[in-house]
Amino acid sequence: MSKKVLVAMSGGVDSSVAAYKMLEKGYDVIGVTLKLFDGPTKFIEDAKNVAEKLGIKWYLADYSSYFKEVISYFINSYRKGETPNPCAFCNKNAKFVYLFNEMQKNNAEMIVTGHYAKVVEKDGLKYIGKAKNLKKDQSYYLALLDEFQVSLLYFPHGDVESKDEVRELANKIGLKVASKKDSQEVCFLCGKDYREFLKERIDSKRFKKGYLIYNGKKMRQHEGIEFFTIGQRRGLGLNYHEPLYVTNIDAKSGNIYLAKKDDVFKRGVKLRNVNIVNDRKRIFRAKAKIRYRMEEADCMVEILPENKAIILFDEPQFAPTKGQMVAIYQDDLVLGGGFIHDVF
Repeated sequence: MSKKVLVAMSGGVDSSVAAYKMLEKGYDVIGVTLKLFDGPTKFIEDAKNVAEKLGIKWYLADYSSYFKEVISYFINSYRKGETPNPCAFCNKNAKFVYLFNEMQKNNAEMIVTGHYAKVVEKDGLKYIGKAKNLKKDQSYYLALLDEFQVSLLYFPHGDVESKDEVRELANKIGLKVASKKDSQEVCFLCGKDYREFLKERIDSKRFKKGYLIYNGKKMRQHEGIEFFTIGQRRGLGLNYHEPLYVTNIDAKSGNIYLAKKDDVFKRGVKLRNVNIVNDRKRIFRAKAKIRYRMEEADCMVEILPENKAIILFDEPQFAPTKGQMVAIYQDDLVLGGGFIHDVF
């Protein structure tokens, strides 16, 4: 009897081809599409059509009542003057939890997704590894998954050299999603700017208003700290003779402090909710990055009690921000990650 695998099908080309690849390997493939929020349903139709084309079992699992936790986290982070990372938070606390539930219901042995990443075993431990296609690599967003979660995963696109290769295969087997555009934004924003999303969900009277302050001088009043992030330069509404950047957001007073670019660079961050592979020494050398679209930077990591850590970068980094997720690497392996709760 073939081994059962659960494939998370989002209706996009990556997860669709992932399901096909597992079918070609001889697995008993079960497709599941997670409904996480009320919004456009085209992705559900696309996933269902792909499953019918491949001749695999497929169903919809509605987790929208649980997913509200992710949306609340997103909104509350901005309310606290932090910058959320909803994709990393969701992968750890929502999406892969839901998929594990569905895997158990189906007596499947593995969870398969269309992520560009790898699962690598080294010295008896399972790690998330970088994809061969570094331009599409999504290991950063998976850094908070613990070793048990990682041990259940498989990513068929880990060794794919380019996205074109995936699209060509989708065309070859006649999948209508072959030319479907990649999703570029946070899923539940549905293409909206995050500020517009917040305005729809927070009473305008509740926005935390204050002043933009530079060198102790109030430059102008702003409409709410929720609309600003650390490192922001554009959209400040100032007519100043040189660029100014947001360097600090005070959630209590509502004041936002500005500085010149050099003052936005920081050497260190303190992390909370840290996930780390268990065989790490208390202090070790590594590389880390605070945003998806950046190169890892050399650093020293110190693991602390209560799932905390300190990272000291060799060179100052631009605008590390409370709430952001830091992914920690050695070579092409993810050692773990955590959320920034302080900067120095």
